[in-house]
Amino acid sequence: MSEEILETQEAAPGEPPETAEQPTAEEFATLRRQMEEEKRKAAESYDQYLRSVAELRNYKKRVEQERELLSREASAGLLAQLLPILDDFDRAMAILPDEQLRRLSWLEGIVLIHRRLQVALEQAGLRPIEALNQPFDPHCHEAILYEEVPAAQDGVVLADLQKGYKLYDRVLRPTLVKVGKAAAPAAGPEETAGPPPTADTPAS
Repeated sequence: MSEEILETQEAAPGEPPETAEQPTAEEFATLRRQMEEEKRKAAESYDQYLRSVAELRNYKKRVEQERELLSREASAGLLAQLLPILDDFDRAMAILPDEQLRRLSWLEGIVLIHRRLQVALEQAGLRPIEALNQPFDPHCHEAILYEEVPAAQDGVVLADLQKGYKLYDRVLRPTLVKVGKAAAPAAGPEETAGPPPTADTPAS
């Protein structure tokens, strides 16, 4: 009896096996639209991610610039107070006695202190402003004296009267200078003789 049941359950020879139902063209189109929509969302998310990364980098850069600016502003006040001390050292170095006396230990100590002060200020961003024999620059120089010179030296700095300094690219104190000024051209005989006489004005 069981053999008869198994025989009835077997498929008839030559009958094709059952296959899965194939999607229709409409279902294909729906799937394609869904894929395109997901691609668009992924592209938007990636673009937003790149923008967020760029904004974060710009923010960090801006914060670093602001921090550096605040640090420089804080240093500017202290350095400005130290400039008169540096001026005193420079004047003292300029009038030091001859080489034999410079070998004295206390003079060597003063020279060493002066040099260490210069190095410390340079490390803080302080730089002297070049002025001597340079064209006068109103942004970096302040003219307090003028001297008559040939035309070739007109507007040239002749003397550095007080050294000026920059803190990085900012002028902390302008250099006080003496500037050459060309003499005005002498008036010619025609300019000094006056207008020619007219019929109403007799010649002298």
